[in-house]
Amino acid sequence: MVRPAAWGIAVTLMAGLAPGLAPVPTARAAELPIDRIRAEVSRLVPPLWTVEEMTADPIPVPAPDGKAAAKTVESRTAVRIAVKLRLAKPTYAVDSRDGAVTFIRPVAEAGLEKTLTATALATLGPNGWSARIELRNPEVLEGIGQPLEELPGRPVLAGSAEANRLRDQIARDAEARGAEEDARRRREEDLLARQAAATKAEEERAAAERRQEDARAARIAELRARIQGADRPARIAAYEAALGGNDPSLRQIALEAALQSRDPVLGNLALKDWIARRKAVPVQLYATKEDPHSETVLNNLGPLTLEIDSVNPVNGALAGRLGAPGYSIAKPSAAVGALAQTTLTVNAYGCALSLRLTEQQTLDGLFRCQTLPALIARVTVD
Repeated sequence: MVRPAAWGIAVTLMAGLAPGLAPVPTARAAELPIDRIRAEVSRLVPPLWTVEEMTADPIPVPAPDGKAAAKTVESRTAVRIAVKLRLAKPTYAVDSRDGAVTFIRPVAEAGLEKTLTATALATLGPNGWSARIELRNPEVLEGIGQPLEELPGRPVLAGSAEANRLRDQIARDAEARGAEEDARRRREEDLLARQAAATKAEEERAAAERRQEDARAARIAELRARIQGADRPARIAAYEAALGGNDPSLRQIALEAALQSRDPVLGNLALKDWIARRKAVPVQLYATKEDPHSETVLNNLGPLTLEIDSVNPVNGALAGRLGAPGYSIAKPSAAVGALAQTTLTVNAYGCALSLRLTEQQTLDGLFRCQTLPALIARVTVD
C-alpha cells in the first residue's frame, strides 16, 4: 500500500460568509462544517478501503509550540476524527515471479477493519473556514498488500494445485531449455573443433605444399646450375638424373635447359629423348624466295609429317615414314634417318629432310624432293 504523498492537508471550508468582511467572527464549534472535514478525510483514504463510520470530537486547540492554546482564541478550533475502515477486497503480496507467472500469497481478507485517526485544525477567516488535516496513524494503511487486479503478470496462489502444476511445468521447461542449451553448446563446440581440425589440416597441407615447392624450386635451381655448368660429365649426369626421375615437369625443364645449353652432346641426348617420346612429328613448310614456284608447290603439297616407328637411343638412328599427300613423289613412304649431335637427317623415297637445332629451340632446315623445288622446313621442339 502506497502512503499518500502528504498526510497533512489544508482546505478552505466556506461557511456562507461574504468575502471581504474585515472583522473576523468568533469561532463556534457548532458552526464548524464537520461534513466538509469528513469528506476531506475520506478523500485521503485509499480506494481499497471503505469508510464505514466516522466520528469528530472537538479538542483543545494546540499552540504553535505544542502547548494548549488559551481559551480566548475564538477564531480557531480543533477536531479529533476517528474513521472506521473496512477492507473492500482481499489483498495479496508477490511471493515470486517466473516469466509471465506471478506466485502470490494472501495478506488480508476482505472485511478487515482498521481505525484511522486524524486531527483537523480549523481557522475561521474572512473567506470562511480553512482547516489543516493531519493523519495520526497512517501506518495502519501500510503493509496491506495489493488487490488481485493490480498484481503484475498472471497471478497464481502459491501452494495451490495450479501453482504446483505450473512450478513443475516451469521446472520441466527449464530442464528442457538447459538440455537444449547444452546440446547447442555441444554442437557449437563440435563445429568449432571440426573447423579447427580443418584449419589445422589446411595449414599442414599448405605447409607441406610450400615445403614441396621449396624443395622443387631448389631441385630446379640445382638442375639448371649443373646443366649450365662448365663440367660436361656433370651436365650429362644432371640431365640423365632428371630424365630418369618421376617428375614430368622436371624432365621438361631438363630438356629445355639441355636444348638451350649449346652443348652438342647434351643437345643430342635431349633430341633423342624428345624424338623417342613421339609417334609423329609435324613439319612446317615455307616457300623460298629463290624459286618462284615454291609457293605453288607449298600450296599443293599439303601437311608434311614424320612418323616415327623406332629410335636407337645409342646412335640416334630412326625408322618410320615421311611424306605429304599433294604430290606422288612426296607421298608418305618408308624413311630412315639419323641424329648426329644436333642435326637430324631423314631420307624417304625421292625426298629428304635435313634439320639442325637452333637457339630458338626449333629444328630448322630444308625439305627436298627430286622433281620439286626445295622448301624451308621447321620442327618446333616443345
